[in-house]
Amino acid sequence: MKLFLALALLGAVSSRRLSEGPLEQEVPAEQGSSVLGEEPGELEPPGPEEGKSFMGRGTLGRRLRYSVVIKDQTFHGAMSECSRIFSGRLASIHSKSANEQLRAAACAHTNQGQVWVGGITSFTGGRAFSRWMDHSPWNYTNWARGNPSRAGQNCIALCTAGGHWRSVSCSTRLPFICEY
Repeated sequence: MKLFLALALLGAVSSRRLSEGPLEQEVPAEQGSSVLGEEPGELEPPGPEEGKSFMGRGTLGRRLRYSVVIKDQTFHGAMSECSRIFSGRLASIHSKSANEQLRAAACAHTNQGQVWVGGITSFTGGRAFSRWMDHSPWNYTNWARGNPSRAGQNCIALCTAGGHWRSVSCSTRLPFICEY
């Protein structure tokens, strides 16, 4: 029994390390597209009964539900609300199609021009670095022209008009998208 428990724990630990990488990994923020051959983070179109939430697959192939929350919050408030309401987190985006589906859902359910997603950027030593708060790989970007910001640390907002990302002060109050 002890051996089985030890192997189960060891498998869980090594699985996390292999699949998610180091916890505090930061990757330089550059414009580009998904670096993976397949489309990770594929979302399914919302069904008629689903309203503001719909299903998709996260970067590790897990089925996830996404919800647009129209209550304006600061970035950190939005993170807390995703955790409190759904036991989830702000959405991370890993493909062009997922970006478009999240943009369309946000556009359909809020009249704001942008919504929080789960990324932050920081500018240090003349370089911008970005990462997802859920520690998933930084493997896709869709920055608006002139972004990410070159001023300190900012949070990432998805623009509902064109789907581009902007660096926004984390204290700005916006609707947000949770994944859980």
